[in-house]
Amino acid sequence: MTQTDLVVDLNGYFTPTMSYDPAAPSRLLETRSGEGLNTVDGLFNAIGVRIGGSVTELQVTGRAGVPADAIAVALNVAVDNPAGAGFITVFPCGSPIPNIATVNYAAGITASNGTIAQIGAGGKVCIYTMTQTDLIVDLNGWFPHS
Repeated sequence: MTQTDLVVDLNGYFTPTMSYDPAAPSRLLETRSGEGLNTVDGLFNAIGVRIGGSVTELQVTGRAGVPADAIAVALNVAVDNPAGAGFITVFPCGSPIPNIATVNYAAGITASNGTIAQIGAGGKVCIYTMTQTDLIVDLNGWFPHS
C-alpha cells in the first residue's frame, strides 16, 4: 500500500423532490474535425483546439431536448491530446471560475469524467481549459426546474 493525498470537491446536492430526465447521449461540443466527429445539431462543431487559460461558453438549453427552464445537466466531458498536464473546470456561465477540477489530465492523453453542471446565464455552461486541448462534451440528461 502507498500513502496518497486525497481531494474531494463538492459540486452540489439533490433534494428529495428533484427529478431527472435522462436523454439519449448527444454530443453538444466537438472541437475536433473529421468524418464522424459531429454534434447533435451542427452547433459547436469543429470549432478548433481550445487555448490554455480560455473559457468556452457552451449553449445547453434548447439543444438535444434540454428545456429552457432546466437547472442542471448531466454531462460527460473529455479532453483529447492536451499539450500539457492540467485540468478543465465546468461551471455555470456568469459565475466566477471555481477552484475545482472536473477532469484532470496529462499531456497527450484522452481523459474524461461525468459531471452534473448547473446551467448559468443564457442557458450555458462554461468550460475553463488550463492548457491547450480539444474538448468533447456529451449530454446524458437534465434536471428540470422544480
